[in-house]
Amino acid sequence: MEWLLDLLDRFVSDADDLSAGRAKVAGIDAGGEAGATAYLEACRLIGEAATDSAGLIAALDEIDEPTLVQRIGCLVIACFAALRANYPARPDAVAARTALVSRAGPVTEDAGTTFGFELHGWLTALVGTAAEQLSTLAATRAPLVRVETGVSVPAALIAWDLYGDPSRDAELVDRNESGTAFVMPVILEALAP
Repeated sequence: MEWLLDLLDRFVSDADDLSAGRAKVAGIDAGGEAGATAYLEACRLIGEAATDSAGLIAALDEIDEPTLVQRIGCLVIACFAALRANYPARPDAVAARTALVSRAGPVTEDAGTTFGFELHGWLTALVGTAAEQLSTLAATRAPLVRVETGVSVPAALIAWDLYGDPSRDAELVDRNESGTAFVMPVILEALAP
């Protein structure tokens, strides 16, 4: 389970969580029901304790040719990490929910076929709860608006016009993937004021 230890070391910084995570990964060697429980608990802990949830979810997609057991672990991690990530806008949370459900479909079916209906039901319930929580979260987030300036202007000026706060310029640069804050696109997306 080197891949779990790698994720733990890369994305969990709290000393207590690291220690607990390593203990759970070590418990996998017990095999059987105890080992399976330790595996799922280790995956949950990594998803919950990650300092960079979005980076963790992206790292799950970098695992080369994952086995079914790894895919199950990645799904558990993604369910918990998706709920800890930051979603400033409603479409961000909706996109995270869609990505989670897309990730879950093939994994839950394969897990059910290979390991039985109990695991299938548990994974389905976990994904369903996470998707429901993401929907609830999306409802509390600001919508995006389309902003047309007609001429390229600095992000700080747009942030001042929209929010009365020029320090939100970095938010505009990140959302619109602009190379610089000084010259923004003439049509861009922003959080609704």
